[in-house]
Amino acid sequence: MRFSAAGWIGLLVLAAGCKSPPPAHPNGCGPTVLPRKALMVAQSARDSVVAVSVHPVRSAYAAVTEPTAYLRAWYSGLVEKRIALKLLGPSPAISTARPPLDVARLEADSRRFTNTPPSPADVTLYPDGEAALAALDAVIDGATCRLDVLMYLWGNDEIGWRVARKLAAKAGPDLPVRVMVDGGGNLTQGEPKKGSAEEVNRAVCWLARQPHVLVVRTRNANFRFDHRKLVVADGRIAWTGGRNFVRSAFTTDHDLTYTLGGPLAADLADRFEEFWHKHGGSPAVPVPPPTPAVAPNAEARLVITNSVERSLSRVLYDAVERAERYVYVENPYFSDSHLIYRLAKARQKGADVRVVLTLTSDSKTYDHSNRVTANRLLKAGVRVYLYPGMTHVKAVAVDGVWAYTGTGNFDTLSLRHNRELGLAISAGPVIRELEERVFHPDFRPEWELTEPLPLSPLDYFYEFLAATIA
Repeated sequence: MRFSAAGWIGLLVLAAGCKSPPPAHPNGCGPTVLPRKALMVAQSARDSVVAVSVHPVRSAYAAVTEPTAYLRAWYSGLVEKRIALKLLGPSPAISTARPPLDVARLEADSRRFTNTPPSPADVTLYPDGEAALAALDAVIDGATCRLDVLMYLWGNDEIGWRVARKLAAKAGPDLPVRVMVDGGGNLTQGEPKKGSAEEVNRAVCWLARQPHVLVVRTRNANFRFDHRKLVVADGRIAWTGGRNFVRSAFTTDHDLTYTLGGPLAADLADRFEEFWHKHGGSPAVPVPPPTPAVAPNAEARLVITNSVERSLSRVLYDAVERAERYVYVENPYFSDSHLIYRLAKARQKGADVRVVLTLTSDSKTYDHSNRVTANRLLKAGVRVYLYPGMTHVKAVAVDGVWAYTGTGNFDTLSLRHNRELGLAISAGPVIRELEERVFHPDFRPEWELTEPLPLSPLDYFYEFLAATIA
């Protein structure tokens, strides 16, 4: 990567008061001699200058609130998880006689920090990778006037190229395709791990050269990654969830995608438009007014994490805290101390609390950390299941009346730092469907942890790392 004097001058101009940032483009689409990690550091440094220059108030707010959020996380890790958790005492018998979570009260409190009431939504779940890929094809094929895409990882493999070619074939003068790809995803996690930036970004860079396709890199100021996965067609239907555009997401990993129809799809299109503009993209042609979901099967609201809003964590904490009968959780990167403590408290009330983890993820840090977390939960009376492979599912179900699924993990990065998107569902049969198609099949007796795992000092070190900064 070469950053010219003109480029640095441009940044100084921004610092002097220019408020229209030029769009950023993926690294690796031209000659570069720097390794990927060095590119990532230089990229984040430049993006940080741009963020402060273009959005000074937002940047200042993030600079104040994010450290506070981290301090709360450290407090939870020290006081709640390491001290209060040990003082809870033996777990009582499970009781299902109490009334379930009071959804109306939860929603009334949630509105204080989400500012929007639940909307009717048509949610279709795709735990199967082949079906999720077919749903993605259908969303792309069904677009008539606009396609908006936001993706964290975009592989240089058969899935990455399949999606890139499909989008390029769909694009035309009357159907623009706008793509936002995270600037750090492929650089930090793209395969092969030792490949060059050019190699891991090959499909993305090819797509950027196609007619009627606009590709913009989301900026990574302060190493803030965009972990969202989203495709929106005509502001009418959205495809989102845990799956990246990489082979393993649709073939070997256990994951969850869903399509979303109704007013929330239009809301996602509006959010994409705003985010696109903030990153220097030109406005797109307007889409037709949204129509109500034909057969809504849920009442839901969007919950997010970004530099100034953390509604995902707040809704999640509130729902678990108010649980009465049961809480089901599945996540590969599970290190949030406050959530662990809240789950133990729910079990202390007599709720049936079950957690699905993995010890064979794509992260060495979490393979160690999850061992400690599993033991802490088991000691608190929580039923722990160890998925034999990579589960990339991010989901919670409470009392049969509330659920969450989306892109956000249950760790510090997703709940406090990165950009995330999820769906908090407060009514509808899709909640029961989530339990029956995702959770119940993963509560296998042969996967249940019945004795504490043997631990090493390295496990505790990685657990501390995961709970504080990872």
